[in-house]
Amino acid sequence: MLRAIKRFIYQRTGYGKSRYLNFLYRYDMKRYLYYSGMNKENPETLATQIRILIHSIEKGMSLSEVKVGFGREKIKELISLYRRYEEYADRKDEQALELARSTVHEYAVFQERKGMDISFIPTGFLAECREQSIVTGAVKLGTKTQGDFQNVAENRHSVRSYSKQKIDTELLVRAIKLAQTAPSACNRQATHVFACVNEQKIQQVMDMHGGFRGFDKPAAILAVTGDFALYQNEYERNTVFVDGGIFLMNLLYALDHYQLAACPVIWGAEPDNDHHLNELFGILPSHMIISLVAV
Repeated sequence: MLRAIKRFIYQRTGYGKSRYLNFLYRYDMKRYLYYSGMNKENPETLATQIRILIHSIEKGMSLSEVKVGFGREKIKELISLYRRYEEYADRKDEQALELARSTVHEYAVFQERKGMDISFIPTGFLAECREQSIVTGAVKLGTKTQGDFQNVAENRHSVRSYSKQKIDTELLVRAIKLAQTAPSACNRQATHVFACVNEQKIQQVMDMHGGFRGFDKPAAILAVTGDFALYQNEYERNTVFVDGGIFLMNLLYALDHYQLAACPVIWGAEPDNDHHLNELFGILPSHMIISLVAV
């Protein structure tokens, strides 16, 4: 009876709709306040600060006119944050540490080339950075040749009718890796992909989400998400959708490149559906679901 009354109020009155919209906005706000960098008690905010500093240092090295000795204080702060985050046993962003080591290494090479003193970087830490360096820093590009992007863009279509052929999960992995060329705010790479090829779980998602009505059962459903832990204040509350949207389009092109038919399916972020999909796909609660993709 109570559910019927609630449904009547929602469907027949502006008051009901505004109350429910307010509930959803409050749900979003609570999640962002708890999981983003605004919650300073969350150790993962250290990883966010590390990534933002890395971006700032790399950007400095990419400028045509670099200020002599730039970045000294930022490198000191980066090393300090690195050590603090390294001590955290349950850290989730190991890549942030890898990028920090490599950035310090590239910065040292960059400044030594200009004859600058880098003795403020601890010798032991610098040696560790040189041993474990991955590819970071600034790259000088030549003139680009024009590719046939028009053909790529005009021939990608959203497909809702699929063959019964099983999907090669290696192709999914390749497509996702290719999609990772997408840019993101301060190169934080907050976007993740959770892939499901389990037929029973796929059917559960299709039953739960009205957007799949009329679809053939796909061989895979991908959930594109953005991790709130990589955003730090109220001004970045919507950036997760910007990063996720840019990545999503790159992913659709990448899937098409590997001859995988795909269709994006919107996600409404209702609490019950969020929790259900998180359980089905193993999505962390700090992640905002941006979109689903049938493949």
